[in-house]
Amino acid sequence: MKAPSQTYKALTQPLPIDVVGPDGKKRPIQLFPRVGALKDPGLEAFKVYFPHFLGNRRGSDLLTPELGTSLHALLETEDEQQRAAIVRRVAQEEIPETFGKYLEVIRSFDVTVHPEARMMQVSLELKPHGAGWVSWSFELHFPSQEAGRGDVEARSRPSPEAMKDPRAAELIRIARHYYPAGYPVWEDDDEEPEPVYRRTPEYQRWRTLREKSRDSWKEWNDFLLGTRSAFPGHPVCDVTHPWADACSRCCVYLKRPLPDGGHVVTRVVGAVSILAPLYLVYVTTETVRPGDTAFLQPQLDFAPTGEAKSSADTLARLIEQVFGYRPFPMELADVPLPELRVESLHESATLLGALFADRGTLANLP
Repeated sequence: MKAPSQTYKALTQPLPIDVVGPDGKKRPIQLFPRVGALKDPGLEAFKVYFPHFLGNRRGSDLLTPELGTSLHALLETEDEQQRAAIVRRVAQEEIPETFGKYLEVIRSFDVTVHPEARMMQVSLELKPHGAGWVSWSFELHFPSQEAGRGDVEARSRPSPEAMKDPRAAELIRIARHYYPAGYPVWEDDDEEPEPVYRRTPEYQRWRTLREKSRDSWKEWNDFLLGTRSAFPGHPVCDVTHPWADACSRCCVYLKRPLPDGGHVVTRVVGAVSILAPLYLVYVTTETVRPGDTAFLQPQLDFAPTGEAKSSADTLARLIEQVFGYRPFPMELADVPLPELRVESLHESATLLGALFADRGTLANLP
């Protein structure tokens, strides 16, 4: 029988944090690095990344061996003393050692564990350096190993076979050629005009390819023309993030009306890597009904069916004809690259994220 829901308090009094940057100084929270390619730096970026950090597994996790905490262990033990010790360790050691140069004091850190729902509620109050007291609450959800494959947020572990696949070794070699090892975001010197990792040979190689693909990629322009000819009557757009991701993307919009006045929007996307002769074709589906005000993440599908499959097959044929590229093996998507600094990602890198983009970015389309 699993342990019942229980709240654990990490602190009995405020905890001053004396960790500083490499120059012996604190960093104002306004200098906290941006999260992802399209997010602003500062306190809002911290509030975006902090729950993600808490939800990652620390130490033995294959995907995030460093940038995470021990909170996962709360779901793996029923011993109350051990749980309380874990929460104290997270607040008093793991948070300060990662974010200490941006924080002055943690006043409270409370975690309510709901084992049956595999969920935790976190409430905290802290003082960032250069800002007033901040308090907020949020939920952390920990999907089971049987979580559905359509869940964009859930990150799968690669299979043992994928880790031994010789194709994985070759793709890892390519990724290491274009992304520097080390240089975690938390070690950036925010007062320098440019982060150190951008001065590495790997980053310069990446930047050169990105500039070339943006300014003079004849095959990409030919592919856009061919796609517009292949889908008359349907909008076709270049949805590439020119300085963020390692791929260029073309989107075909298919719209189907519903009896209630709503419609289903299907986006068929061709993504071509700028780092390797590989491509992805995938689909997002979104149902929009009259009066809808809430935003729901579109459903992401790398193996479409029905009408979407026919359109995806057409895009794949065009890519192969124009570029001569081969499909990216999705069974290798989650092979981890935890040591590499991939600028556009706010999570530990995988082959999919390094050679294309993370799932959330791929699903985020106009």
